[in-house]
This record gives sequence, structure tokens and C-alpha cells, in this order.
Amino acid sequence: MKKLISYKLVMIYLLAIFIGVMVGYLINVKDREQQKTEKNITYEQKITSQQEALAKKLISQSKLIFETKYLENGEIVREVQNLTPSLYGKSKEEIAKIYSSWKVKSFDEEEIVLYREKEGLPADYYIISSINGYVVLLKSDGNGNKEIVEKTDIPLDSLTPFDRERVMENIITKDKDEAYQILANLSS
Repeated sequence: MKKLISYKLVMIYLLAIFIGVMVGYLINVKDREQQKTEKNITYEQKITSQQEALAKKLISQSKLIFETKYLENGEIVREVQNLTPSLYGKSKEEIAKIYSSWKVKSFDEEEIVLYREKEGLPADYYIISSINGYVVLLKSDGNGNKEIVEKTDIPLDSLTPFDRERVMENIITKDKDEAYQILANLSS
């Protein structure tokens, strides 16, 4: 009987030691996680309302300019936007990563100019060309594609050699009225 009691006591002691070790281990793991979290915390400097107002003023005055050079006619189209708060404070390299299909042409506090070259013509340009031996009027969509606006009944063979050459090389105009005036002159 004495052996049974001592056996039970040994088991209780071992169980108590096991529980103590596990509790100590869990407390240690929790402390390590808390220390890691404290190391990863970054302390931010408080921004005064005057600094915030100045930053907003700079953002509203700064410009983001997109320049696209269309290779078919060499025209450069500029699109100007206000600099968004998400871009303020970014470095030239960070801007280049964000707009990876553009080249950073210039970079300063007042404006960021991004540049690219693109095939085709700017949007809403009119092209007088020929399809299947007839003069047609096309319109550019700005992405290198052209849609047919009007198929004329003017045969290419009926044009003077000079006009035929111009149509074969494409007559490009920004204005729809000017394009129709050219078509009227070609038909006479």
C-alpha cells in the first residue's frame, strides 16, 4: 500500500513539474512575440496643422503631366493632372516603378513629367486614305486603330497623280470639317 501511495505521489509531482514547464514555455513564447512586435513598431512624428496645410497646398499646386508622342505624325499630346496625395513624397525611382510603361522626363516639386512614344495617331484625328481602290475617311481612336467614318465613291484611279500620291500616303487632319473639305476637293 505504501508503494501505491508513493507511486501516486511521484506521478502527481511529475504532472506538476510538466504543467509548470508548459506554463513557463507558453509565457516565454508570448514574451518573445511581444518583444518582436515592439521592435517592429515605428514611431511616427506628429505633424502640426501648419505642416499639414503646407503639404496640402504643395499637393494641390504640383502637377503630374503625361506626354505621349504619336509616331505617325510626331504630335505630342499633354495631359495635365493635379498630383494625387498618394504620389506626394515619392522619389523619382518610386514614380518610375509605379508608371513603368512611362519614362520620367522631369521631376521636381512643382511637376512630374512622364513621357512615352506610341504608334498611330492621337484620338479623333481624321485620315483620308484608300481601301479597295476607293477613297475613304477614317478616324483614329488614339490606340493605333482606325475606324471607317465614310466610304466614298471616288475611285483612286480618277485622281490626279499628285492627289493619288497624297491619298496613298494618308492625308491627316485634326478637324472633321477640314477632312470633308479635302474630300470635296478630291471629288471635283
